[in-house]
Amino acid sequence: MTTSIVILTHNELPLTDKCLQSIRQHTHDYELIVVDNGSTDGTVAYLRKQPDIIVHENQENLGFAAGCNQGLGLSHGENILFLNNDTIVTAYWLENMLRVLYEDKRVGMVGPVTNYSSGHQMVPVTYSRLGELEIFARRHVQENEGCYTDVRRLVGFCLLAKRSVLEEIGGFDERFGLGNYEDDDLCLRALRAGYVLRVVQDAFIHHFGHATIRNLQDFDLTKLLDQNRKKASEKWGQDIHQLIYKPAVTISVCMITRDASLTLKRSLDSIAGHADEMIIVDTGSSDDTVELAKTYTSHVYIHSGKGEPSDSYLYAFEQATGEYIVWMRQDEVLDNKTIKRLSSLKLSIDGSEDSVALSDHHGKKASMYRRAAGFRMPDQWGEGV
Repeated sequence: MTTSIVILTHNELPLTDKCLQSIRQHTHDYELIVVDNGSTDGTVAYLRKQPDIIVHENQENLGFAAGCNQGLGLSHGENILFLNNDTIVTAYWLENMLRVLYEDKRVGMVGPVTNYSSGHQMVPVTYSRLGELEIFARRHVQENEGCYTDVRRLVGFCLLAKRSVLEEIGGFDERFGLGNYEDDDLCLRALRAGYVLRVVQDAFIHHFGHATIRNLQDFDLTKLLDQNRKKASEKWGQDIHQLIYKPAVTISVCMITRDASLTLKRSLDSIAGHADEMIIVDTGSSDDTVELAKTYTSHVYIHSGKGEPSDSYLYAFEQATGEYIVWMRQDEVLDNKTIKRLSSLKLSIDGSEDSVALSDHHGKKASMYRRAAGFRMPDQWGEGV
């Protein structure tokens, strides 16, 4: 599986050389793509002499987003890694990020930890010279082996994505010009598409930080940040960081069961970990349905099932505490498309909608119902997922 590494350059040749040498030392199965944004310090001549690099030359600085999109267009790998040229990668950096990227199909993008970043990716370091970097990085990787953190935001200094995800949500939005907020925008689109973002704790990269952008002539970082923050707000209709970190609505999956031992495990496996709680009301099983259900949730109840059919549904509704309820059949299995839609809705709806379409699974429509709007049975068995 090949990873296309896309790097932008605008002068700063010594940093670019360090970055490329570290990639060659610590990386396997990759292609290198460097997009130069109008360098005047000999960077282009240097790049032309590198036989292992695909080089694209711009006559002027088109900005981070546009340059990255050009690199994406030249790439061939199943994975795309956007990497700043003011970084130095260390042992196992890419292997460990790829492991996390593919160990769960919900994951769309990942990033490493570093010495310099905003947000969740910066970790304390003990080295003060680059000569001490490798020793620190190896120790950090060993101490954090196999660890990752689910986050809402990844910073673009080193961002690894599945090609299929970028084909679905699109590349960077070029309205953000020289840079900043285009990575926030990409992360929000990934979240809204139902993907999970993760920081890989056992992948460490040294980051000098703003090395290129700070050296632009007549450049004002504070002004650029303010301009792009406003652009993001205009695009999304609200402060983008408020949207990224918006509290997720809570979801209760409710299920009525009876003699479901042959189908229940597959049904519950498909929703386990995606809902905030599962409410299972059994109406008199004679097999091991109840015992099986209790291995998934403590919210298992026995209801006589006598009276109106809606009585058991009402009882399940009364036990639920989530803001929204999804009715799920005991023989229904949620597919990946439905799970992605559920994850997306948890982060995107504002909690005022009484009913939200969830999926159209095999011709059977499914919805989420706001609990505060009152009890509502699915219109038919098929409308519950």
